[in-house]
Amino acid sequence: MKKQKIGLIVTALLIISLAAGCSINDDGQDSAANQEEPISVTIAGLNGPTSIGMIKMIDENALNSETYNVEYVTENTPDALTGKIINGDVQISSVPINLASVLYNKTVGNIQLLCVNTIGNLYIVGTDDIKTVSDLEGKTIGMSGKGATPDYAMNYILKQNGLEGKVNLDYSAEHATLAQSVIAEDTKTALLPQPFVTQVTMKNSNVKMLVDLNEAWKNATSDASRLYTGCIVVNKEFAKNNKEFIDNFLKQYEASVSWVLKNQADAAALTEKNGIMRNAAMVEKAIPYCGIKFIPAQDEKEGLKNFYKVLFDSNPASIGGKLPDDAFYFAE
Repeated sequence: MKKQKIGLIVTALLIISLAAGCSINDDGQDSAANQEEPISVTIAGLNGPTSIGMIKMIDENALNSETYNVEYVTENTPDALTGKIINGDVQISSVPINLASVLYNKTVGNIQLLCVNTIGNLYIVGTDDIKTVSDLEGKTIGMSGKGATPDYAMNYILKQNGLEGKVNLDYSAEHATLAQSVIAEDTKTALLPQPFVTQVTMKNSNVKMLVDLNEAWKNATSDASRLYTGCIVVNKEFAKNNKEFIDNFLKQYEASVSWVLKNQADAAALTEKNGIMRNAAMVEKAIPYCGIKFIPAQDEKEGLKNFYKVLFDSNPASIGGKLPDDAFYFAE
């Protein structure tokens, strides 16, 4: 009887011990399940010059960590990104400079300009006999990106030169499509950004650079601003809640731009590898003329204000109906 009691006590203790062990394991599993998931971050760009400066980061899948799950995506047109940026599906994105202001106004201040990444990369090219802006009268100019910076810049320059309504603008959906039309000489005159300018002149020796739109802009504005074309924007709420990530992004972006400008052949190879541009040899030749920059928003604020004022005076809709205030320019 005594032995039986002892046996029952031992058995009871074993059950309690096993139950305690299960509880510890369950707690351990629960705590692992309750650990915070990595924060998803989508960084977007456009296939073209505005993404070349970021190419080292794209290739290395930079900024991924236990805390952040970062995905890099690129699109062919700004329209493909606009809704995603507004909805918060994209946290950081390269966009045309005028679109940054449009987004700021549409989201009532929830999109900020982080930095300028391209300045002055637009040229009129073709096979027509054109040497100055005034020679464009009566011509048809192939355009791409309706509602983007090149569109508004071209319209402003035509207006300042007394050519409003005297030049026909024929729009294509993408830079690449327009470039192919110029190469085939189906389009005689077109406005293109680098590196597409280099592409068309390499593919068809009849195609020449006719007018440097950057110089035309300077003349039209009496040197009041530079022809900014691209920038990086950020979701304000994300930036506020992830300051260290944004700081690291800016440091790595600056380093990537510096690397691209110093290692043009390698950078060009990466643009082809990652599908940003198809021809590495062409990109390498074009990089010096692409206007690739890294300038924090605060450092370029006065120049940007002048630029946006020019666009606003020309067409308020080009920047979303009103000039962005100081809160638009991201400050660390």
